[in-house]
Amino acid sequence: MPQINLRVYIDPGRAEIFCNALRLDGGYETFVAVVDTGAEVSLLPNDLKNVLDFQIWENADIELEQAGLARQIFRATRANITLFFEDTQGNKTIPALIPVWFADTRQPLIGFAGVLDKAILQIDMLQNAGWLYQP
Repeated sequence: MPQINLRVYIDPGRAEIFCNALRLDGGYETFVAVVDTGAEVSLLPNDLKNVLDFQIWENADIELEQAGLARQIFRATRANITLFFEDTQGNKTIPALIPVWFADTRQPLIGFAGVLDKAILQIDMLQNAGWLYQP
């Protein structure tokens, strides 16, 4: 996998990555996701279920408790999607099947399972730069 440049913001601090997920029509749906080092699995808005080609898990509907002070409970649907990343310099990863949770959210998040657990993530807040690289 080539090095993928991330968009890094300081206030509020976050890193974003360009994602391309396989659609039902064989094309790719492009969206921007926040890289979330605290997310066990990538989280996508329910709206994308109408557009993306996905493989639903057995016992797919789950109820999750969000960590932290809020202690919120939300429902999600577990699935696998085909996804690749790209950046503004034209670097692209190879499409891979990754696990995701579809939930009632507006902001896509990229988490550990199938992505961050297989890559080196570097974020340099002083230089306002970040990279995702899979050795």
